[in-house]
Formats: sequence, structure tokens, C-alpha cells
Amino acid sequence: MNVFESRNNNVLILRIEGRLDAFGAKKMEEIISGIIKENDKNLILDFSKLSYLSSGGIRILVALHKKLSQKSGALLLCNLQMFSLNALQMAGFDKFFRIYSSLEEAESVISGKNEPAGDSNKKGLYSNESDNLYFDFYSMTNRKPFLKVVGDISKVLYSSIEDKDMFSRRFSETEYSIGLGALGSEIKEGAELFGEMITIGGAMVWLPTDGNDTPDFLIPAKDTGQITIYTGFNVALNGPFNDIFFIASKNSSGISLAEIYSFIFEFAKKNRGFFKGIASVAMISELSGLYSSGLKKSPLKKNKPANNEMVMHKDNIAEWVDLNNDPKFENEIMISFGIGVDLTSDLSGLNQDLLNSMSYTHPANKGNQKTYLHNHGVVFKKNQPLEKTIYLDDAIKKFLADGEFLDMRHLLDNTKIDNAVFGVSYIADIVKE
Repeated sequence: MNVFESRNNNVLILRIEGRLDAFGAKKMEEIISGIIKENDKNLILDFSKLSYLSSGGIRILVALHKKLSQKSGALLLCNLQMFSLNALQMAGFDKFFRIYSSLEEAESVISGKNEPAGDSNKKGLYSNESDNLYFDFYSMTNRKPFLKVVGDISKVLYSSIEDKDMFSRRFSETEYSIGLGALGSEIKEGAELFGEMITIGGAMVWLPTDGNDTPDFLIPAKDTGQITIYTGFNVALNGPFNDIFFIASKNSSGISLAEIYSFIFEFAKKNRGFFKGIASVAMISELSGLYSSGLKKSPLKKNKPANNEMVMHKDNIAEWVDLNNDPKFENEIMISFGIGVDLTSDLSGLNQDLLNSMSYTHPANKGNQKTYLHNHGVVFKKNQPLEKTIYLDDAIKKFLADGEFLDMRHLLDNTKIDNAVFGVSYIADIVKE
């Protein structure tokens, strides 16, 4: 293992060659300790010649990251080869580190040249405002995430799910996802209770359609593969957050999910040239008012409405859907995940069949329908103010582990929040799984 040093505009760049295994990590730690100076805040590691990365190497990277963060600096990784990227993904650190496809991209992020105008002294953190909110954002990466779709939303809406439409997935395959799901000893048992589901931060929370209106959840310490998620429809994120946002409403009554997504879409159109019209959003927020819905019955074919219409048809919706048009929760913490489709964007570059298989208009969402939004949220007791952090994964997992769980719901677009930290992934593609 060899380390080659260079500097560009006071940014330290180290090209690491060879194997970053346990022995190489120890050697790298010794070399770097002699290279990094007291005034070095930002470090770019070029992995174009790195052939191997192990847990020992990842531990060194985490230590470097913490050391630079204490100086209000940043560690950026670039030119990762497939094995190194897979190693980070397997260890769960692909979203922890800021990863870029080239050295030039990493350098431009450090210098602020490829970001919108803002406070260049904040090294990637910029402040601004729109008509109805104040926001800061932190650019993480331009890597292109995609969505994996299982099943078809129309099977849910028309209550036509059969055995062939039921799937099982490991927890590790659905770190961030929404859809219809259940847990059980076998798939047919779970299917009888299919309900609204979210997987987030390694946990699954779902609302069984057993008539008790009580969400259930499972937070695994590790994915043993012995307990699987059963689903009839699921949309899962594969890839990183491109941007992290911190927002605060200008209005004392809060800002709606619909307004937040409109803000995201407008921001992306102006600042993210790779935006194709779809974004997924993982969020921790302080609620101003939660408006929600939830299925009352499992949408199996045997439960299909007698009139053969959608479960949300005006003649069926009261029997099938529990609507909360009054705020169910206020002044609590919510963790949510969802997908938004901007209907004013050019969506022709995406697979239209797959796009249609995951999109629909909820009849309880009123107003000008320029978007399709599908979001689920998990509510926790608010015990402390919301913390601003770019390490969203860690913050979500902490709430899941330590928070006082209250509820889980399908979110209507008029759900309102006061403040939020959220990660946005600008979706490059949709694939069938």
C-alpha cells in the first residue's frame, strides 16, 4: 500500500494505491499522521488505484472523517473502484461518506464552484429562502440513485392481489422503502393482514389490517435472513442522498408536504442538471399537523369490492380507507420516507409502465394536481428539539432505537411540519425487481 500526496488550493489530496486491508490500514494511519498538518481541514482521498478495502480500512476512514469534522472540515472520497464501493455498501457506509465519481468533481465541491451561490466559507453548506420557507442545504454527491419496484399499485387499488403477486424481501434490501406489507411466519398468513408499510433505517413499521388500528414494528439488530418482509407492492431506494436540506417554515401553521416537494422540484430544476422528474425524500421533522389515511382491509382478490371499482371509489372508500382529516398529531417528531413525481417535468426518459405501476392520485389530496406524492410516516414523542445534522442515517437510527414510538400512517399531502432535516435522492431510473 502506497500513499501519494499533492495539494491544490490548500486542499490536501492523497492517492491511495494497493490494498487497504488491516495491515495496509495500519501503514496508512502512520503515513497520514505525518502528512496532515494542523491547518488541514479538507482531505480528498483518490481511490482510483485502490484494489481492495476491508473493515480495517473503513475504520481508518471513519477516524479521519471524525478528526476533520472536529475542525469543521470534510473528507471526500473519489474514483472508487467496484470492490471498494461494494465493501462500503456492505458495511453500510456508502451513505456515510461523501463519494464522488472523479477527482475534478470532488475538488469543485470543496471549492464551491459547482454549487449554487451561497456562503463559500461554509464548505458546501449554503443558506437561502423561498416564498414559504428558509433553508440550508449540503451537497453530498452526484451519484445517481434509482428505485426498485416490486408489484403494481393498481393491484392494491383494485384489491386484486393473488398468490402470484406476493413477494418476500430481506430487511437489507429495503432500508428505505414504502408500500404494502406484513410480517408473519409465512407469506399467506402475512398477506391476510397486508397494510400500509414503511422500512426506514433498517426497521419495518406497518399497520396491520386486523381492525385494531395499531401499528406493529420490528427493528432488527442485524439482518439474519430468517425473518423476511412480505409485500404485495413496494418501492425501494437504491443509492445515496444527493442533497441534505434543513428547512424551517415561515408560516406559524407550518408548511405542507406538497409545498416541500414543490420546493424540491424547483430547486432540482435550477441546480441539478441530472434531475429527471422524480425524487425520494427521507425526513425527520417536527410536526405541525399530521393528516393521514390507512387501509382497513387487505387488498386481496377475495376481498375485491362487489362493484369492481377501486377501493378509493366514492362508494367504497368509507369501507376501505380510514381518513383523518383532522390533525392526528401535533408538535411531535416524525420520521418519513416517500416518493414524489413532478408532472410538469419531462418524464419521457423513464420507463412509463414502471412509472405508472408506482403512481396514483389519492382522492383525499385536493387542489392542483401537478405531482404524485406517496409518503409514509412514523411518529415519535417529541422529547428534544430537532438537531441539524448531515448524518441523516445515524439520526434516524437513533430515533428508532431510543424514541418513544406513537404511530405510523400513510401521509396526506396537506400534512404540515414546522422544521425538518431531509435527504433527497434525484432518481435516475426505475427498475423492476
